Formats: sequence, structure tokens, C-alpha cells
Amino acid sequence: MGCVQQHQEHPQMPCLARESELNSSIPSFLPALTYGSEVWTFTQALSERVRVTHAALERRLVGISLSEQRQRNLHREDIRAQSEVRDPLLVIKKKKLGWAGHIMRRNDGRWTRLVQEWYPIGEKRPVGRPRMRWSDSLKEEISLFDGNHLKTHWSTIAKDRMAWKAVIRDHIR
Repeated sequence: MGCVQQHQEHPQMPCLARESELNSSIPSFLPALTYGSEVWTFTQALSERVRVTHAALERRLVGISLSEQRQRNLHREDIRAQSEVRDPLLVIKKKKLGWAGHIMRRNDGRWTRLVQEWYPIGEKRPVGRPRMRWSDSLKEEISLFDGNHLKTHWSTIAKDRMAWKAVIRDHIR
């Protein structure tokens, strides 16, 4: 009997998860947490929200509350070692880089590639600093700079599959 069903039938009884139920939930929450992350514009605020949510899920998985974590002076890495779950920020980064390479190697005229290369002409820009775009975050992370000058744009590197795989390997450690 699952925890939710047990709680619905007997609300006064605490939910006692069996070992098999706990182990089956380990791989399921990371894909749910990172669903659609290939197209996220990854800002510091979003990164922090993912990190905090993942820490809460890991604590729940290991069976430690936040107050208990603080009492036992456990760090995030200690709990991660117990839960054996990969860092979601690295998973998101790898998915995003894979999707970027896939888009840039397409030559069939699909809208994903066209939108990526589209530049609005004649449109008046709103007042204030422009919002971070998906390609801006890739440009900051991946593009090769010679001092302050752009040497190789990320989209040029992504068109070569072997070079792009090397970039992904170097950025995901």
C-alpha cells in the first residue's frame, strides 16, 4: 500500500514507506525537477530555486528534516552522499548544451533554428536592461573570448558535433 493511499484510509496513522517504495522514488524526482530545462533561461535566481528545491527533496529522501540537518551540522554534500542523487544543475546544463547543439546542427528549416537566429528589425526595444535570453546564457558560458573580443561564438562551435561534445565534456564535471 502506498503512503498516500495509506494516509487516505487511516489519516491518524503515520506513513511508513517501505524500503522498496523509497528506492523507487530516487530516480523519479530528478526528471520531474528538470523537465523542460533545455529551454530555460538560466539565471542566478532560477539556479538558487532549483538548488533549494533539490536540497529539500534530498532531505526528504534521506529522512532528515531541515532542523535535524542544522542540529547535526550536516552540509548539503553530506546529504547528497547519502542520497546518491546527481546534482540537478549539472543535469540541466548537460540537457541544455545537448539541445543547443541539436538545434544548431538542424538544416531543415524548422522554427526552432529560425527563432534562434531571428533578429527583430524595426521593432522598438522596451526601456531598461534587456532580459536574459536563452542564447545569452550560452554565449556567456561557452563562447571563446580573446580578451574582451569574441573569438568563436557558441553556435559556430555547436555546428561541429565532435567539437561540441568536447565542450560538453569540459563543462560537465
